[in-house]
Amino acid sequence: MSLQTPRILPQHLSNFHPNANSRTHTVRILGTVSALQGETAKITCGTHGDVTLILTPDEHLQMGKLVEIVGKVADIEGGVGIRVLGTTDWGNPADCDYKIYEQVVEATHRVKSIFYDAE
Repeated sequence: MSLQTPRILPQHLSNFHPNANSRTHTVRILGTVSALQGETAKITCGTHGDVTLILTPDEHLQMGKLVEIVGKVADIEGGVGIRVLGTTDWGNPADCDYKIYEQVVEATHRVKSIFYDAE
C-alpha cells in the first residue's frame, strides 16, 4: 500500500493530528513561504492563514516561493504545525491559481474514501 497524503488547508490540520481519530497523519499542503526562522518556517495558504513548518537540516526554502509540503502533523509551541518530510518548489505564486487547489482539497475531503482512510 502506498503512503496516503491527502491535500489539506490549514483548517484541516487538527483532523490529521496523531491524537485525532484519523489513521493518516501525513499530509500535503500548498503555500507561499512567508517566514524563515532557523529550523522553522511559515507558509501562507491563500486566504486560509499560515502554517508553521518544522524543517529538516537539508531543506532549502526560499522566501516568496510557492511550495508543496509533504509532512506529518505535529505539536508545535502554540498549536499544531507540520514536520516536513519533503518539499517541491512550485515557483512564482502568481503562476498558480490557488482557487483550483482549494477545489481539489474540497473534493478530497468530500469523497474521502477515494483519497485516504478517514478512520
